[in-house]
Amino acid sequence: MWRTGYILNRTADAVWFLALPYAAIAFALACNQWLPAVAVASVTLWVTIPHHFATWVRAYGLSDDRRRWLGRLTLGPILIFATSLIAASYAPITLILLSILWDKQHVLMQQHGFARIYDYKAQTGSKATAKFDLALNVILFGNLFLTSPFFTPLWLRELYRLHLPLSASAVQTIHAVSWLVTGTYLVIYLLHLLWIVHRGQRLNPVKYLFLASSYFLWYFTAWHAGSALVYAIAGQLMHGIQYLVIAYIYTRRRMQQAGDHGPLASLLTWRGGATVFLTAGAFYAVVYQLVIGQSLAEFGFGVVTLQEAYPAIPHLNIGGLTGATAYDLFATAVINSAAMTHYYLDSFIWKVSDAKTREGL
Repeated sequence: MWRTGYILNRTADAVWFLALPYAAIAFALACNQWLPAVAVASVTLWVTIPHHFATWVRAYGLSDDRRRWLGRLTLGPILIFATSLIAASYAPITLILLSILWDKQHVLMQQHGFARIYDYKAQTGSKATAKFDLALNVILFGNLFLTSPFFTPLWLRELYRLHLPLSASAVQTIHAVSWLVTGTYLVIYLLHLLWIVHRGQRLNPVKYLFLASSYFLWYFTAWHAGSALVYAIAGQLMHGIQYLVIAYIYTRRRMQQAGDHGPLASLLTWRGGATVFLTAGAFYAVVYQLVIGQSLAEFGFGVVTLQEAYPAIPHLNIGGLTGATAYDLFATAVINSAAMTHYYLDSFIWKVSDAKTREGL
């Protein structure tokens, strides 16, 4: 019934893909407990930005990929950066929502991609498993968004601001339907697994431990953290470190396979390459923080505006945004909106369906 396979190896996967989510939760809660809000925002940035640097190395560091995706790699970042600047001035709330939604889709697809690698390495599952896994990710995260105490007030505030208020009974109905759909699909997914076993095919238990760890982090922080930055630190720590690990291993492997002897390959493929890679990522984070090292209010759509845009909703017993909550949300949005180029590049450079990408993984 079972056949194990690993993205890296037994020990590395246990550390980076199975245990990391629980360590990330503990670290995020400790930051929220003992650090002031500004420091927590800085921690969020420091655990997020280095893996954006890894995207630049992955996307532009391989000459073969630069030739294949020249148009996308050149025009895409320019258009996204220009659009973000315009949106920050004229539609800041829309920019915040877009960055948050794109971030969630991006993270969800990374976890789905890792699940695909687990099945590929162990030669488990069936041809239909990829679609069942994708639907599982979408439904579990959709339920998290619709029902959790962290996300529910956010989308209710936005609907209220758009003059589309919901009654308390309507919210309860949405929650009930979401849980019903989620429970029903979990039964369908379990039946799919039983069907696989019945046909004599096998399952990779490491994949399911990995998915359970990831969703435990998201559900725990969305239900119990009570802070946007705790949710962001825990999620980005898990996502960012896992990304750094896979990006470094992949880029190094592809360069060795291609016989690349350029300066970047020389830095990454020698024995101290991992240290160079992490040091460069930290330097990138320092430069980024120096560039944005000013008051959040000076970005053009500060905390006060955010508080005014989301008043209290008395009939749902939701109060207005407090200064601390507005700061948490806004700091998270600033970091997320700066990551749009990262999301864009990842949408095509990590496609497992691409033969060259699959070879490197």
